[in-house]
Amino acid sequence: MPLTSSVPPPPPWLLMFSAADRAALTDTARTAAQLLADGSPPEAVVPLSRGDGVERLAVAAADPAGLIEGLSFFADGLASPRWTSGRADGAASRTAWCFGGHGSQWPGMGRALLDWSPEAAGVLTELDALLPGGVVAPLMSAADGELGPPDTTQPLIFAVQVATAHWLLSLGLRPEAVVGHSLGEVAAAHVSGALSLEDAARVVSVRSALLAKAAGGGAMATVGLDRHTVARRCEEIPGTVVVAAHSAPGQTVVTGESEATRALVSALEAEGVRCRQIRINAASHSPFVDSVLPALRAELADLAPMAPHIPWISTVDADPDPAGLATADYWARNLRRPVRFTQAVSALARRGIRAYGEIGPHPVLTPPIRETLRAEGVDDPLVIASGHRATPEPVSLLRLLGALWCRGLELPSIDRIAAPDRG
Repeated sequence: MPLTSSVPPPPPWLLMFSAADRAALTDTARTAAQLLADGSPPEAVVPLSRGDGVERLAVAAADPAGLIEGLSFFADGLASPRWTSGRADGAASRTAWCFGGHGSQWPGMGRALLDWSPEAAGVLTELDALLPGGVVAPLMSAADGELGPPDTTQPLIFAVQVATAHWLLSLGLRPEAVVGHSLGEVAAAHVSGALSLEDAARVVSVRSALLAKAAGGGAMATVGLDRHTVARRCEEIPGTVVVAAHSAPGQTVVTGESEATRALVSALEAEGVRCRQIRINAASHSPFVDSVLPALRAELADLAPMAPHIPWISTVDADPDPAGLATADYWARNLRRPVRFTQAVSALARRGIRAYGEIGPHPVLTPPIRETLRAEGVDDPLVIASGHRATPEPVSLLRLLGALWCRGLELPSIDRIAAPDRG
């Protein structure tokens, strides 16, 4: 997965270093930090990054002070999101891209993409005309984006996912496979090549509008138990609450009537089970959406999906590679059936994939991916996200590139990425 073009000029910066062993890498980091502290520009430390050592370090930050902190923290053995290190073992040469669902949104997401990346901005502008509520104005709005209804929030999550993916694709990166969780399957369908951007936007629009219509005060929550145990506990609660997603071996999403869902969560929390409410006022993947499924099938009946050119691992059907992907009936099953996410990640792990990139505004899949990979016995996987709440996307995206490089993704234009030409 080589990079074929440079990233935009700084800030932010991505500095990458390699050495034969950890001690030499630590010494290099200290030297670079001192140069920056003495007033040298980030470009001045690029010569220190020469070499093809197997021990690697990547530091990304929006300003020199952040670079100094990242380098110093690494050298002192202190954790920091500003630095990533790893051994170039080739794990990142086969990376699955994962797209999450509702809950990853945050106020301000996507704004930096509009100014920083022409590729991402072009996609967002195109989606602005394709999605009923637009994209650019809602993303630029100062309004709180935490608790919007599905038909306003989900199209924006999709837009950020797809714009981010197109930026990565513009650099020459290609995923080994794609997988989506609920709403995230629409972005996965587009990136795989099964749906055009126009058709994917249409699926999101129809799906989210009908989900909002069927909301009816529904609720969703994540429960720290396996799906079989949770299913039994759901049956003990008066009212309707069901399993909505198999996220990880020990993590299950439930949904249903608000009162019943809260009663289940209260009972489990009293027993010491970790639970978390999901920021959505709907009950997808439950009987509450049955009434809108005929309309969904009818409105999407003329979809003509193409054969994916990138493997798309289904989280709807028991077969991870089913026939009939992305048809109207598929999207009806996507909205109604439990999400089989942990099964999909297990299938990828058994195909030897050790690197997973969550593409979206904020990581919601990273913990369940790690848990599933542990259960599968995957040795030293790489799980990294493209976005983080309240962190400008350019910084997060450079950290993603740096993490992939540390695990063996070769970037031929290292100097241009570490210190792009200011022109």
